[in-house]
Amino acid sequence: MNASIKETVVELDDCWNRIGVWSRADKRCPELEKFIHCRNCDRYSAAGRHVLARPVPNDYRVEWTNRFARSETARATNDRSALLFRLGDEWLAIDSSYVSEITQFRTIHSLPHMSNNTVKGLVNIRGELRICISIGAMLQIEKARERHDASYEIHERMIYIQKDNQSFVFPVSEVHGIHHYSRNALQPVPVSVGKSRQTFTSDILPWKTYHVGLIDHELLFFALAGELK
Repeated sequence: MNASIKETVVELDDCWNRIGVWSRADKRCPELEKFIHCRNCDRYSAAGRHVLARPVPNDYRVEWTNRFARSETARATNDRSALLFRLGDEWLAIDSSYVSEITQFRTIHSLPHMSNNTVKGLVNIRGELRICISIGAMLQIEKARERHDASYEIHERMIYIQKDNQSFVFPVSEVHGIHHYSRNALQPVPVSVGKSRQTFTSDILPWKTYHVGLIDHELLFFALAGELK
């Protein structure tokens, strides 16, 4: 037996096993006639309190401290989340807390006298018209030139984002879904990235074999507000 455990062994008179209801001997405790069951006896209750009040073995404390520490570390590794989507051949991500909805591709109603390449028009989202913008135009991302995975059916989608009183919809080539990651997983944006993408990309998030550009949502919403002036 471990020395630390020996120090905390509690000596009890387990009369409930010797002469109580759990005893197989013929001898019976005279108090049973009064209490009916050992659980109702003051000595049984006092023994339980004595066991609970015993010192905690050092090994036991260390074991549970390490276990809780590992659980906390595991939680901390995935404390952030982003929506991953593809535009052309580029995989991008945006903080999931600003994503309100992902919908099927919808009809874009053009606006008269609008020559802005970023603003595409209006889209109906749950009965309300929302401004549809082109993130591809802002980041100067070209249409897909590579053939993408044909093992599953790829559908174009629209992503509805909101921040404070601003809301926008933008079409994407494909949506992967929510990806959880840690801050330590982020990498700096390489200087080889195009100027527009570099401006709107805060970090690079490794995912599978891709280097996903994490969009700076603060700068994105600020720039989109300027496009509408």
